[in-house]
Amino acid sequence: MSESSVESVVQMITDAVRTGRLAPGMRLVEAEFTQNLGVSRSTVREGFQRLIAAGLLTSERHRGVSVRQFTRKQVHDLYVLRANLEGLGVELATSKVAEAPAFIQDLQQLMDDAENERDLTKFSQLNTEFHHYLADMANNEYLKSVILQFETSIYWLQFRVLVDQQSVFRTNQDHRVIVEHMVAGRGAKAAAAMRQHILNAEEMVQSLPSSHFKRDMAAQNL
Repeated sequence: MSESSVESVVQMITDAVRTGRLAPGMRLVEAEFTQNLGVSRSTVREGFQRLIAAGLLTSERHRGVSVRQFTRKQVHDLYVLRANLEGLGVELATSKVAEAPAFIQDLQQLMDDAENERDLTKFSQLNTEFHHYLADMANNEYLKSVILQFETSIYWLQFRVLVDQQSVFRTNQDHRVIVEHMVAGRGAKAAAAMRQHILNAEEMVQSLPSSHFKRDMAAQNL
């Protein structure tokens, strides 16, 4: 079992969830991955374990491994945390962005172009780059690690392709506000705008039909 083989399994499953080929709640059969990828069972098993640790997959007794599915309450709790973490990241990053704004301005222009062209794939890729760049500029490895773990575990991978395209493009207005405040050095306002941006994304996710969410048995028993 080589490290590169395990990483290949991890990346393949991650991409499959990101593009909707593996949906929340779908069961993953170890033997199928072993055959399709031409790797050992131990390699597939290790890949599963890493994605379970990252929060993308879950393992349940008598059911095996599946793509993790969240209750609406769990989604809300994760988005609240994500909003505050990314807000903090933006506040930490603002001074650096204000000193050298060209990159973020160019990236925003590319997102605007993708929005005008209605190119969802391009816009989604640029959106990821936008959030990753701001996490980098915060210059806090622990904060970045947690932000990326949330990204892996829930909203980007599991719900992006399920949300109406027009709603996705409307989030670009939030990006423009965030960039405007950061370039002007208004860290607190940029942070508030980022928090609202993440909560707006949650609102889109929560508008999805209940079939996309795990049933909240605790809430039903109240």
